[in-house]
Amino acid sequence: MTEFYECTVIDVTDNFDKKRIPLSAKQRGDIAKIFPYYGAQSIIDYVDDYLFDGEYILVAEDGENLNSQNSNVCNLVNGKFWVNNHAHIIRAKEGYNTKYLYYYLNLINFKPFVTGSAQPKLTKDNLNSIPLTIHCENYQNKIAKMLDDLDKKIALNNKINAELEAMAKLIYDYWFVQFDFPDANGKPYKSSGGKMIYNEALKREIPDGWGDFKLSTILKSNYSSIGKDDCFDEIQYLDTGSLTKNIIEGTERIKPAQDKIPSRARRIIKKNDILYSTVRPNLCHYGIVKNPLDNMIGSTGFVQLSSKISSISNDLVYIFLTSSWVTERLHQIAALAVSAYPSISPNDILDLNIALPESLGGMGSINSKFDTIYSKISLNQKENQKLSELRDWLLPMLMNGQVTVNDS
Repeated sequence: MTEFYECTVIDVTDNFDKKRIPLSAKQRGDIAKIFPYYGAQSIIDYVDDYLFDGEYILVAEDGENLNSQNSNVCNLVNGKFWVNNHAHIIRAKEGYNTKYLYYYLNLINFKPFVTGSAQPKLTKDNLNSIPLTIHCENYQNKIAKMLDDLDKKIALNNKINAELEAMAKLIYDYWFVQFDFPDANGKPYKSSGGKMIYNEALKREIPDGWGDFKLSTILKSNYSSIGKDDCFDEIQYLDTGSLTKNIIEGTERIKPAQDKIPSRARRIIKKNDILYSTVRPNLCHYGIVKNPLDNMIGSTGFVQLSSKISSISNDLVYIFLTSSWVTERLHQIAALAVSAYPSISPNDILDLNIALPESLGGMGSINSKFDTIYSKISLNQKENQKLSELRDWLLPMLMNGQVTVNDS
C-alpha cells in the first residue's frame, strides 16, 4: 500500500528568492543574448550572465494565470539561467525529489492562496504554507521517472523536429539566399555563373528572371475568425506562449457551455496556417500548423497567415518569416511600437519583400521537398500531443494513489 505524508511547501523545499535580480529592458537591451531570462511564466529575454545553475522549480509570483491556471503555474528549469522578481525559485530539500514536486505543484489549485484582485499575487509566505500530501522518497522517484520518461520522449521528438527544420532551412538557404538552386544543367545556378541582376527593393543581386514580391501580394492574414453564428461543443485553445519555434507545448480544452472562453480565443486555425505572435518577435512564438486539432482556436495575439497563391507553399513563406534577419527586423519594429509591450502589426509582416522566380509555375519540386519535411514534423507533433494527454491523464491518479508504479 502506498504511504502518504502530510507537509507544507516550506517543509520540503528550499527557497532562493533572495538571489533574484530583476533587469530592466534597458539593461537587457545591449547585452549578448546567451542565457534565458525568466519572468513569471516563461522566458522573456536572454542575457549575458546567469544567477542559477542546476534544476529548480519556478513558481509564478503574480499574474492572471495564478487564478485561471490556463497554463502551468510552475516551470521546471535546468541549466544556467537568470530570474527576475516575478517568479519564486525553489528546489527540493534532501530526501525529496524536485521533479516530483514540480509535477505535484502543477496540480494545486493556487487560487485560495492568491491575494489581490487587480494584480493577483502569490506571496512567499502563502506559497510556503500550501499543504501537500506526498509519497515517500522512493515512490517520489518512481513517479517522477515515469512522468519524466514521457517528457523526455516529447523532448526527443522536438529535437528531431528541430533537426528536420534545420534541414529545410538549409535547403531554403541554398535556393533563396545563395541562389544555388539547380540550373538547366543541374548545376548550382549562381556558383556556375548564372546571371544576377541588382534589385532595388531588396538591395541585393537576385537571379535573372526573379523578382521581389511583397508578402501582401501572396499572403492573406487573419482570414478565419469565430463569428456570432459559430457554435462549438469544445474548442482547443492555443495561446501565444504555448507555441515557440514550431513547438506546441499544449492547448487548453474549453467547453463553451460551461467554461469561460478567453476573449482572445478568436482565430479558427486551418491546415497549413502560419501563426506569428505580434508581441516580442525575438521570443520566437511562431509555428506552422500542418494538421490542426479538431476545433483548434488561436489567440488574437497571433497573426494568422496563409498563401493565397497555390504555387507558393506556406512552408516556404514560413521559413522566410523565421529567418534570423526577418526576426531581427520585426524585433526592431516592435521596439519602436507605442504600446504596453514591444509589438508588431499584421502589416509589418505583409510589407516585407521576398525574392521569388517571376514565373511561379516551376516551384513544384521545392514545394514538395518542404512539404515532405514539415509533414514529418507534423507527425511527431501529433505523437507529442498524445504523449502529453497520457501524461496529463496519469498525473493526478499517480499523485492520489489511484494508479501505482510497479517495482519492475
